[in-house]
Amino acid sequence: MLDIQRISKTFNPGTVNEKKAITDLSLHLNKGEFVTVIGSNGAGKSTLFNAIAGSFYVDDGAITVGGHDMTFLPEYKRAKRIGRLFQDPLKGTAPNMTIEENLALAAGNGGWFSRLTQKDRTRFRDRLALLDMGLEDRLNHPVGLLSGGQRQALTLLMATMNPPWLLLLDEHTAALDPGTAEKVLELTKRI
Repeated sequence: MLDIQRISKTFNPGTVNEKKAITDLSLHLNKGEFVTVIGSNGAGKSTLFNAIAGSFYVDDGAITVGGHDMTFLPEYKRAKRIGRLFQDPLKGTAPNMTIEENLALAAGNGGWFSRLTQKDRTRFRDRLALLDMGLEDRLNHPVGLLSGGQRQALTLLMATMNPPWLLLLDEHTAALDPGTAEKVLELTKRI
């Protein structure tokens, strides 16, 4: 499912600010496996996720997901196969767009440029109802007005709207209060 072959990444090479973030890392995960990456701050956990998601290209090595070489695909193309939640609940959604528009983008329906059908809206409502946060009745509300926990739950829903081949969870409950974090973890397990 995920195959990382000897990737390396150095930021600011050849300068006084040079930083070797990843050196000769290999990893293989089969379908259905769940892995936790543990390390101190600055150890490269988020850098690894950024490399997999395509936030930057690696200097060496290859990244394959589901048998498809992703090494030099841009982030937006990888996003069709890789779902991602960030530590910061403000990332992963467009705050000035409505809940419905965010879900339409995640579903591949073009957001505000598309004509949503009643079937689309029903699907969105049904998925939002799974969150048990009352968001299914607020489709036309701007995402920027939601709490951090609501936004993180919405981001989880968006990341899995079209089932991804790989789901990256980068400390996705770290910025939430304990009660909300527990709810988002339960949703993560369920989804």
